[in-house]
Amino acid sequence: MLKLKVEELVEINDFYNSASKVTITYVTGDTVLLELYEDVVTEEFILSKRDLIMVLRNFYVEDICDIVQSGVYGQIEVKIEKSIEHYPVQISVEDGYKYYCNLEELNYIKRIIDHQKGMDK
Repeated sequence: MLKLKVEELVEINDFYNSASKVTITYVTGDTVLLELYEDVVTEEFILSKRDLIMVLRNFYVEDICDIVQSGVYGQIEVKIEKSIEHYPVQISVEDGYKYYCNLEELNYIKRIIDHQKGMDK
């Protein structure tokens, strides 16, 4: 199975948000072909169903920005439940909203928060 980096999924989510047409084809039990159309350009991506769900929820663009903003200018609370396969991390922000992600996504978020905090000094 193709494993995409969080950075790649952020780009795909951004492409998804600007697409004029979207086609989703279920290839196998856990593999999806996502075709994004913008004007005359077509971009194709092979994703896991979980990654597709996160893109459709706008996690990689909108939710990560919300979490990072809370982490830089406020506080976030992180709980990890390793027995949960796809979404073992729960991130709570100051307004009480909870986000769910995996460890790779959590590490990506932490890197961005640390980078942003370093820039504010």
